[in-house]
Amino acid sequence: MYYHRLFMHERIQKILSRAGVASRRKAEEVILHGRVTLNGEIVRELGTKADITVDDLRVDGVRIKPPKAPVYVLLNKPKGVVTTRHDPEGRPTVMQLVPPVAGLFPVGRLDVTTEGLILLTNDGDFAQRVSHPSFEVPRVYEAKVRGIPDAHTLGRLKAGVMVEGTRMAVDRARVLESDNNSWVEVTLHEGKNHEVKRLLQAVGHPVSKLKRVAIGPLTAKGLEPGHFRELTPREVDVLAGRTPVPRKKAR
Repeated sequence: MYYHRLFMHERIQKILSRAGVASRRKAEEVILHGRVTLNGEIVRELGTKADITVDDLRVDGVRIKPPKAPVYVLLNKPKGVVTTRHDPEGRPTVMQLVPPVAGLFPVGRLDVTTEGLILLTNDGDFAQRVSHPSFEVPRVYEAKVRGIPDAHTLGRLKAGVMVEGTRMAVDRARVLESDNNSWVEVTLHEGKNHEVKRLLQAVGHPVSKLKRVAIGPLTAKGLEPGHFRELTPREVDVLAGRTPVPRKKAR
């Protein structure tokens, strides 16, 4: 009875997102590709509504059930682990490092050779809010690069560089350590494929090691590679835009 009052009739893409099948935008693609059935009939109309408590709603033949309580996990992904639910090549996945929660999926991706923070959730709306560039959730990376980027190069990264016909830019960039090779910290809020590596390669500083050390207010502090923790309610609220990001008081 509670679920009936809570959900009732909703757009199918919202139901799929809430159930952790995919973000709402990806759920629309699933519908348009004819992979969704409602009470035995294929659905392709994005405005179609259903009641998850009484209707037989399926994706690829698997029935969607009312979602359980949302789960939010922060994982420090080791190098060599892929950020997918299943890997056809048999490589280890992030799903093997976290509890087996129904509907859990990784938010975005990290390259198999990249280590660092990644979120997993069964809340599709939350995943959309965190991953879409329009919400500008910053991601901080540390990259070990060849050579030492000078001030002009760092300025180019912030101003924007054309890479294979696409303009890419970072929000901030600075050198952390300088030697024959150096560590560079870059902050950005978009998520183009291999963006950090491609950008640094384009300005003459190829990356030999890359790790993501922060997502919004979340950092890797106290979280060793391969380990995870649940987000606090406040962290969820901040990332979901329900609570402002806390700012340090001016001295």
